[in-house]
Amino acid sequence: MSNRTRLFGLPRISPAPSDELVSAPVPPDEDMGFPASPGEFATAPGRSADRASSPRSARRDRTFRLTVPGPRRSVPHLRWWLALGIAVVAGLALFIATTGKPGNRSGLPWASGVYPVDGTPAGAAAFAAWRGRPLDVVEAWSARATWAQIDDPTWLYQRWKGEPYTMAFGVPMLPENVQGVSLQACAAGTYNAYWREFGQVISSYGLGHSIIRLGWEFNGNWYVWQATNPATWAQCWQQIVISARSTAPDLQWDWDVNRGVSAGLANPVLAYPGNAYVSMIGVDNYDSWPPATTAAGWQTQLNGPQGLNYWLSFAKAHHKLLSVPEWGSVATGTKAGDDDPRYVNDMRAFFAANASAIAFECNFQGTSATTAGSYGAGTPIPKASAAYKAAF
Repeated sequence: MSNRTRLFGLPRISPAPSDELVSAPVPPDEDMGFPASPGEFATAPGRSADRASSPRSARRDRTFRLTVPGPRRSVPHLRWWLALGIAVVAGLALFIATTGKPGNRSGLPWASGVYPVDGTPAGAAAFAAWRGRPLDVVEAWSARATWAQIDDPTWLYQRWKGEPYTMAFGVPMLPENVQGVSLQACAAGTYNAYWREFGQVISSYGLGHSIIRLGWEFNGNWYVWQATNPATWAQCWQQIVISARSTAPDLQWDWDVNRGVSAGLANPVLAYPGNAYVSMIGVDNYDSWPPATTAAGWQTQLNGPQGLNYWLSFAKAHHKLLSVPEWGSVATGTKAGDDDPRYVNDMRAFFAANASAIAFECNFQGTSATTAGSYGAGTPIPKASAAYKAAF
């Protein structure tokens, strides 16, 4: 299955068969059978392992008779190989559960990363040393005032060129300080040249396999690319991906929402651009609105409207892995968890329980200007910090 080829456990997708746009997204109950609320998704029944190819193989007694010294014995060949296969699979599962997915530098069963508090390779290395475990993924953002800052952030790519991580870049769909830009123009292909340039530049720095969190948290109302018109937003996404693929075909595209029912777009599923244009499904989940300081708060984060399990189910329904590109403690503002080790442990349990379905996770190390949720020496949240170091 070409769309499941892995990059340290991340799904790879084949380019669309042509540059034609798919039709506008359909409602969730018509798109691959995704229900209005998360539920179980049955796997397709497997094919029979019956190897019958001759009249003799159709006999009830399917044993091979081998001549060995001593009395003649009937060796149950098929059962023996079945038992051996089960033992091998069980051993491999135990190995992965204890040592992590093959290829993960962290040794965890899922790809684990961080946005370092200073946004530098030195900060990432220091964080890895502090937690006592290497990083698989590092998050970064460019500036977003102009088109040049989006499609040619030379300083950013020079900073991360050659580093041993898979990079996850937050990339705006529109510049914030350019008059007249719009999602409508994007959907019509007006900006495609910028995105071809984007692909060419990121590839030239050896970062052409990076994860692109295009238009992240589009269901909120705090970015200029908020999806007030979800069909137009989805068409803009399609135009960008088609254009960037022409110069950077191996980029991974993370369709990334903010957890919970947000003010910009109450039903983000309406802005899903289609499986052919998406590599993974993402959800950002901080310890706030509500905090996980109580069992009820965590259950809202996990099982509440558009909670973690909702998006996990949505990802599975679309045959994608789930990413959690931003998660972390929040020690400022209202509805914040503050120094909350319970949240850290609950998130760790969620990743462990769903390791095979997780693309990656990145803990956000915030400054006092953002979340004030950084860990390590001098942390304002020592209990949460200690919980993270022990669990990750």
